[in-house]
Amino acid sequence: MPQNPARARAIQWFTQASRFGVVGVVGAGLDYLALTQAVAHGASPYAARPFTLVIAVVVTWWLNRSLTFAAKAPPSWREFGHYAAITTTGLAIQLAVYWGGLALGAPIWLAFLTGIASSVVFSFLRVRRMFSKR
Repeated sequence: MPQNPARARAIQWFTQASRFGVVGVVGAGLDYLALTQAVAHGASPYAARPFTLVIAVVVTWWLNRSLTFAAKAPPSWREFGHYAAITTTGLAIQLAVYWGGLALGAPIWLAFLTGIASSVVFSFLRVRRMFSKR
């Protein structure tokens, strides 16, 4: 029996959103591990964060293109640049919330998680649109 197209789109959206979330957790885990290690070795949590975000961008690009959206085209610098531009905007949102949280006295873990949460929806919608055009 043929599947309802609206139902198929909803299932695809839910599957992609779930995978995007898992990839985000992996990226955030690596990011947080790098951040805490840098801070433990004397780096400022403000100065260390942009460097740890680069790790997250590279890892999540590869995992999202491969697992979340199953991109058929081979990876390219253009694709990575587009992903990086979208992600950079999301990261700017994330950093502003993170630094604002620290400035307000929030513990590092709360500022970290709040920053991530603020950019997830933006990033998912933009990256999903990018890969849907391929």
